[in-house]
Amino acid sequence: MTDGFDLAAGSHAPSPVVLAVFLLGGLVALWCGVGWAFDVRGITTRRSERMRRKNEESWAAMGRLGGSPTLFATPGYLRFLGALMGFAGVILCVVAYALWHLG
Repeated sequence: MTDGFDLAAGSHAPSPVVLAVFLLGGLVALWCGVGWAFDVRGITTRRSERMRRKNEESWAAMGRLGGSPTLFATPGYLRFLGALMGFAGVILCVVAYALWHLG
């Protein structure tokens, strides 16, 4: 009966799988975020151009000329998202480190 209370109280160390998921997710988010934020190999500009072209094609199919005036297809917005993703990756790595030491 008290085994469930020990688990809820956090007396057991975190699972290595949970630590691996947090650490791997953090590293992937950090790697992709830095790539987008600093426009490594032109990834952000190519992606924004592709998004803009897709918007223009979809608007042209509806009979409207010119692309949609959207903020989401700009390189600045994608760089901002990359910075947020990099920050989230750092936070996930810190959480994995804290769980490892607290466990």
